[in-house]
Amino acid sequence: MSPHSQYSGKSQFLQVPDIGDPRFCWARPGPALQPGSEWQKWLYDTGSLTQLLIKKSDGQFRVELVKEEWIRVGSSELRSRFGPVSATQRFWSRKVVLLGKDTPWVMAHTLIPEHSLQSPLRQVLELQSRPLGEYLFSHPDLIRTDMDITPFVDGCWGRRSLFYLFRKPIMVAEFFLPELLGTN
Repeated sequence: MSPHSQYSGKSQFLQVPDIGDPRFCWARPGPALQPGSEWQKWLYDTGSLTQLLIKKSDGQFRVELVKEEWIRVGSSELRSRFGPVSATQRFWSRKVVLLGKDTPWVMAHTLIPEHSLQSPLRQVLELQSRPLGEYLFSHPDLIRTDMDITPFVDGCWGRRSLFYLFRKPIMVAEFFLPELLGTN
């Protein structure tokens, strides 16, 4: 199954993509990788996606938790983005669907190395269906690195960022769905 066949349009049938799926071509935006103008404000905004979605949905926003679990990251390239991390390091994986007006708009996958959770960041383990963005952007010392983007399904796009909070890394990938553009 290609990453382009994972979208079905209904949240109960969505398969949230994996950040580390090797079929995605994560890269910095540039002449060879340029999304349409309709996607650029969503992809390049460095603020809280949660706040943008709350505004767009007139407050009718919610997070649907799909799966949380401890995993190992097989990709050495992906692990290296977190610093020197061994192949045996466990990561907390959280997959969610972000809905506006009861419509799936974004799928998101978060990876946090176990060592990051030995800090106040361990509070993310208790989020359940609360938005991660609300938690992250409530901290003034949050640092976000440059974003990578990738083509996704049906002309849509995904982005991923590495954040640092309490000097600990967190990676978040967000995959934007076509319904995001079709809703006022």
